[in-house]
Order: sequence, then C-alpha cells, then structure tokens
Amino acid sequence: MSAHTDSTDDGSADAAARNPVETRRPVALVTGASRGVGRGIALALARSGHDIVATARTIREGTAVNPSNGNALPGSLDTLVAEIERFGGRCRAFPFDLLDLESVETFVDDVLARVGRVDVLVNNAVYVGPGNDALFVDNDPTDIRHRVDGNVTSPLLITRAFLRHALEWAPDDSGHRASLVNVTSDAGRRTPERLAGHGGWSLVYAATKAGFHRIADMVAHEYGHLGVRAINVNPGLVVTERVLDSGGSLEWIARHGVPPIVIGEAVTRLLRDPLIRNGAYVHAQPYLREVLGDTLFEELVARSST
Repeated sequence: MSAHTDSTDDGSADAAARNPVETRRPVALVTGASRGVGRGIALALARSGHDIVATARTIREGTAVNPSNGNALPGSLDTLVAEIERFGGRCRAFPFDLLDLESVETFVDDVLARVGRVDVLVNNAVYVGPGNDALFVDNDPTDIRHRVDGNVTSPLLITRAFLRHALEWAPDDSGHRASLVNVTSDAGRRTPERLAGHGGWSLVYAATKAGFHRIADMVAHEYGHLGVRAINVNPGLVVTERVLDSGGSLEWIARHGVPPIVIGEAVTRLLRDPLIRNGAYVHAQPYLREVLGDTLFEELVARSST
C-alpha cells in the first residue's frame, strides 16, 4: 500500500503516457470493521478511494454470536474483504481482540510495518459482551473490567501506537500528517430518557464512552500543531446487525435508526471538510443531512435500507 512510481524506459512523451505516475492512495485503518458502523465506514472509505486496513475479532462468516440471545450474527473480515474487492477496492484484514491489552501496541506496530503509512485511524470497535443492556447492579465485575478495557484502555493504546508512527511521517504540503476519527456516543455526554434494555444505555457503557470521548479533543489539543487532526463522530441511532437480531430490547433503535453505510458516507465527507475544526464533536446524521439536503439524505437512507 505504499506509494510507488512507474518509471518509463525511454523518457519519451509516449512512454510517459503509457506509464503514468500512480498517485498514492490514502489508507484508513478501521477497528471493529467486520459489521455494524465499522463495516459501513470501511465500505464508504473504500468507495471514496481509500485502501482499507480492517481489524476485528470475527474472521469467518457465521462465527460471531449476539451476547444477548446466543444467535449467530452476520459479518466477518472475510466477507468485508470480498465485498470491497468486488467493486475494485483494496482491503487487508488483521484479526485482533481489543481485550488483548498486552499485544495492542505491538499489533499496531506490526500492521504498520506491513502496510506502510496510514492516513486515517478510525477507532470504532467496542466491547460487546454480557450485560451490555443491563442495569448497573446486574453487571458482573468481570464484565465491567472488560468494558473498561475494550472501550477506553485499548483505544488509548491503539491511538498512542498510531501517533508514535504518525509523528515521524513527513507532513503534506498543508502540514497535515494524519487523521483520527473516534466513533463516540451520546452515552458519554448525557443521561438517556429510557432505561438500559428499553432503548437506553447502561451506566458502565456511559462511563466508558465518556472516557473515550475525551481522546479526540485532547489529541487535537496536544498534537494539532504537529499536523494531527482528530474528531469525534456521533453516529446516532444505527440499525446494525445486532440491533436487528436483539428483538424488543432494541426495537426502538431498529425503527428509528439508519443503516451503517450512512455513517460511513458522513465520515468520508467529514475527512475532507475544511470547515470542521480540529477536535470537533459532530453528529453524523444531522451533518450529512445538512450537506446533502433533506431529499438526497432520505434517498440515501432508503437506498441503503434495501
């Protein structure tokens, strides 16, 4: 995925026309890309011309399980790679578990050694396990630790490893080195109207998303002057595979949410929008509706839902 130049063999204009210089394609690393919002972002970025580096736990189709009911969930790294390659995109997959904290930074180092420079890191993956929709006292202490590790500690370590490399890369003509997109949530900023299990979110999830939410603006604060851009993107209600499979507990989201690819479309536009300030917090759906207009936004949602 690193840049390369096709050389001519005789220096003539005809030879140059036959062997044009290939412009380096931007590269995006997306965590939790096997399904849901991560998959939607990976697909949209691939369609916009990015090479994709995808990470997730699920390698093969049919091996993921919905922790709330034990059902198999669709989505995998294998399926994502095949889908991107079908429309001419490029995707490399690297299986990884967020809870393997001892290996996080080594994993990022190894991936970057193999793929070269990465222009965009999308921190999307979260821990989804037992108790995700449970009230606080019903959470097992082990599950609380897993959620903190997966939703806060692991993204911090991934971001640190990424920044260590990014700060060594030469900036472009505008002084830009790399971008960080953190998929955040209202859960980290406000109290829900409904209880967990009835359309709202749990205390533990809210606490971890609140911690995660501060990463982007602090990265912008500490490294923005060195050419690093970071934004928080709130996807809002999204109809993911888990939402569709979870029945009544997430029915409200299923009825009012948008397909994941809509969030992907918002992220692709945010990355090239000069009006979005460094460290910004952006609601993906209102942003995209404003950019496209109501009619085109509704058409995109309808088309993506079929």
